[in-house]
Amino acid sequence: MKRTTILIYKDSTDPKKGLKEATQKEWSAILKSNKGLPMCKRRCFIEDSFEDCGVVDRMFIEVSYEAYMEWHREDALRDINRKRKGECQFLSIDCPLKGYEGETLMDTLVGSDDLEASVVDEMLLEKLREQLSGWKPWAVELLDFYLDGNKKSSARVLGEKYGISAMAMSKRKRLLDEFIKNFFAEQV
Repeated sequence: MKRTTILIYKDSTDPKKGLKEATQKEWSAILKSNKGLPMCKRRCFIEDSFEDCGVVDRMFIEVSYEAYMEWHREDALRDINRKRKGECQFLSIDCPLKGYEGETLMDTLVGSDDLEASVVDEMLLEKLREQLSGWKPWAVELLDFYLDGNKKSSARVLGEKYGISAMAMSKRKRLLDEFIKNFFAEQV
């Protein structure tokens, strides 16, 4: 069994006076007056449903435009998540595989790398890159040389590119080393 309840402001010009249950005539009049109006001028309602003793109660509650927009964002997000949940299948890595005696999904994973640690490391590196790019324009480029194992040749290559001396490039390398040490010290 279903039941629909509509709660509207007692006084639409002063929402602080509270809510009352609307009659079908009042509800129809509100729907008719809302037609053709821009969203920010309409009387707004959020929808809520719950089950009580086998009766599904569907409620429409009048709220401010701002409250409606917040509810609408959350409702749209819930809808997207509900749809995506249906597209995904969750498997335990300890579940046995059909057709493979005693093997689990964990046994079939390639390598012994720690996937979680790899993801965390990747996220940490991305965060470092963001902070470096906000710090100095040349810092990310110098970091790339470090990561490629070309720390020694970086001074010569970047010095030529930016037209600075080997001494100035050495100073930049020291600054970068210090920045990276401080960055990782903050992460611990």
